[in-house]
This record gives sequence, structure tokens and C-alpha cells, in this order.
Amino acid sequence: MANKYLSTYAILPGGPPKIQGDWQQVLVIPCFDESADFLHRLVATQERTSLLIVLVINRPEGSDTMCNAAVREYLAQHPTQSLQTGYRLHQLSEALVVLSIDLEALEGPTPVTQGVGRARRVGCDTALSLIQQGVITSQWIYSGDADAGWPEGFFYSEWPAQYSAICLPFTHESGGDPTVAAATLIYELKVHHYMLQLQRIGTPYAFHTLGSSCALNSKAYAAVRGVPLRSAGEDFYLLNKLAKVAPVHTAKGIGVTLQSRRSERAPFGTGPAVNELLAAGRHTEVPIFYDAKCFDTLSTVIERFNHWILAPEPDPKRDLYDHVGHVVAEDLADLLARWRYHSAIEHIQRVARAPLARQKQADIWFDGFKLLKIIHLLRDRHYPNLTFQESVAREGQWPIGLPSKSPIQIRRAIYDELGWWC
Repeated sequence: MANKYLSTYAILPGGPPKIQGDWQQVLVIPCFDESADFLHRLVATQERTSLLIVLVINRPEGSDTMCNAAVREYLAQHPTQSLQTGYRLHQLSEALVVLSIDLEALEGPTPVTQGVGRARRVGCDTALSLIQQGVITSQWIYSGDADAGWPEGFFYSEWPAQYSAICLPFTHESGGDPTVAAATLIYELKVHHYMLQLQRIGTPYAFHTLGSSCALNSKAYAAVRGVPLRSAGEDFYLLNKLAKVAPVHTAKGIGVTLQSRRSERAPFGTGPAVNELLAAGRHTEVPIFYDAKCFDTLSTVIERFNHWILAPEPDPKRDLYDHVGHVVAEDLADLLARWRYHSAIEHIQRVARAPLARQKQADIWFDGFKLLKIIHLLRDRHYPNLTFQESVAREGQWPIGLPSKSPIQIRRAIYDELGWWC
């Protein structure tokens, strides 16, 4: 599977690099307009780790041509070996080496519509190629960002092969600006709230989707044909695909530390969301939290769909009316119809006879993307978002018991719930 993917679908500009050497682990980091601080941190914490960092230096169309100068200058200060056009090895310590891929030199500026997705794809495809060559011992590809700090010894972790990906514990640390840190904390709580609500209703897509803190099973990665070429959200769509191949596991214990910082590197995600909170001034009063009623309704829709695949239902639309009410059901039925849910039900009943097999097919069809679309429909037309203050004041809005209305204490309670040592 991996070899077929590499020969048919992989993006390896200039061909896969030929490297003499071997490392236990590989970490992929897209790099655009960063200082060299993250490399200093990696040297400080991973100096003795047998780790190859695949650093994909990229510049989207229209950006400053000197935006990556600081990283290039830092790498040039270390022993460097040129491999082929655009590829170099930089020895940061005895065991820690950077394989830099200069995407701009290989392809020119990256199309704006592909952005970080293309950079992460090139890096992960290169990592997969090196695993297949035997240069990397582990079968796992770590995915990170320049704002991520990895604790000492972390890359010696072992992950069960039955998982398609591991979502790693993460926390945001203050980057020196308390206002940015406070806004980032609220956004992090929103991310946790969404995941915990999905977990509450029992969907297999209940996991965090951060490309800066996950590990990818290389075989599963090849099976889903790599990272989607998107300027943002590539991590969400990749993990969504991986969850259809095998379960995505949320790890416990120690994890990745992310910097709280302003960022405009992507059109949406943490950076733009934090910027919006900062622009609003009082970030606890900005409505970014989904109403729990959205998830209650979503749970009912999933439950009814799972019923329809097991027993022929002459009128699914009427059944939906009976369970969620006429007004909400009308909108949901229209959305499901656009997704051709009748055809999906017929297909599932045709290809799978046993209840467990039908459930598996239903989980593949009712994926994380559809779940999010339903939540957004319910938010936009029926249950508007809540502010942080409203979410902690109203009963039943959080799936866990809240120790107080303090964002810091609520985050601590979430970490305890997840078994994280952040």
C-alpha cells in the first residue's frame, strides 16, 4: 500500500531524497515566516533523541520573499550536507538532524489555496518514503508546527499499531502577552468543549484535530492518500479520513506545549480565531461556544439514521419530525437530502447485512465533516452560539462538572478528565 501510494500519489519534488544514516523517529514541521526559536527549543529538549526533523520551508504566493531568512541563517550555522536540489541535512546535535526541504526552490511560491496543506503533504510523503527506505525505524510520522514544544524523551513513546493516528495531549502556554494568552485559553476551551460534546454523544470522530500535535500511522496515512492540499484545516480533513480506516486514539499523559501567539499564517484556525477574540476586546463575551442543544439534536439524528439502516423506514423524514420537531426536522431533512441519504441507506443495507457491519458503514458515511455541517446548520438557524460566560452559567452546557467559572480551573478539570499531564 505504501509503495503504491509513493509511486502514484505522493508529492516528492525532485524525487525522494537519498540519505545515508538512520534515525528512530521522524517529525514533520511546515515552516513559513518563523524565527529560529523553535529549533533552539528542539535542540534543548531533544539533543539526545534519535530524531530526523523534516522541515518544509515554504512561502505562499504574495508573501515576503525574505520571510524564511532567519531559519535559513540558523541552519547554515550548523554542519550541512547538500543532497540534491532543495534538500539539505543539518546536524544540530549528534542524534538530532534536520532535513530541510526548500519548497520555494523546488516549486516556487506555494499556491495560496494549498498553503500549509501542501507543505505538510510534502513533509509527510518524504517521511513515508524514508520509512520505506529503512532510514526511519518507527512506523509513526509525528506532525508538528513551529509553535509546538516537545518534552524531553517524548519520542520514545510507543503507540498501538491498531490505531490510524494518535491525538497527543496539548496545552497553550503564555507567550509573554497576558491578553493573547487569555484569549487563546478561551479558544482552547471552545475546542475542548466541541470534542467533549462529540464524545458525550458517542461518535467515533470525538478527537482533537490539531496538525501540530499528532502522530500518524504510516500505513494508514498511505491508505488515505496523504494530507489534503488545503490552506487551512488540512489536519481536520486528514484525521477525518484516517478515522474511517481505523480508530483515532486520544493519548493520555504528557504532551505538546503550544505557544499563545498572534498569527495570520492561515485563513482560519487558532490564529485567526484568537485575533478575532482580541479585536472584540472582552473575549469571554464573544459567542464562540456551540449550544449543547445542537449536540442533543445531532445525537438524535445519528440515532435515527442508525435505526433506518437496520429496519426499512417508509418515511424517514416523518420519523425525524416525530423526534426533533417539525421546524428543525425540515432543515435537517433538506440537508440530508442534499447528501442523498436515501441512497446511502440503500447502499449500506445492500453491502452489509450484520448490524455491526452496517454500523461501521454508517460511521464512515456520517463522518466528522457531516457532523460539523449539521452543528453549523443548527447553530445558524436554531440554537445560536453562546459566550463563554453564558456557557458556564447555563446548566447542562458542559459534558463535565465545572469546578468554577474560572477558565484556568475549567481547563485543569478538562485535563483531569482526559488524563493529560499538561
